[in-house]
Amino acid sequence: MKLKYDFAVRTICGETVAVAVGEGSRVYHNIISLNETAADIFKLIQQGLDEDAIVAQMLQEYDVTEDKLRPEVQHLIGQLRSEGLIIE
Repeated sequence: MKLKYDFAVRTICGETVAVAVGEGSRVYHNIISLNETAADIFKLIQQGLDEDAIVAQMLQEYDVTEDKLRPEVQHLIGQLRSEGLIIE
């Protein structure tokens, strides 16, 4: 799984956002607002990790159960899919 376009992830005035850059910026004009957890998930998606690998990585970094974390990962992936931003 990977993102269809390249994105820059930046924190601006305390809010983390992802913006398409390069060729993707000509097609995808939305700004994606990310909370801290979503920003970490997004960055792992950028690295090409699949859902299971993202969950495994984040379980090492966060004090959270898989039952709580996996739905958050699935939710963000689902949103990105609905926007047409995920390539399987």
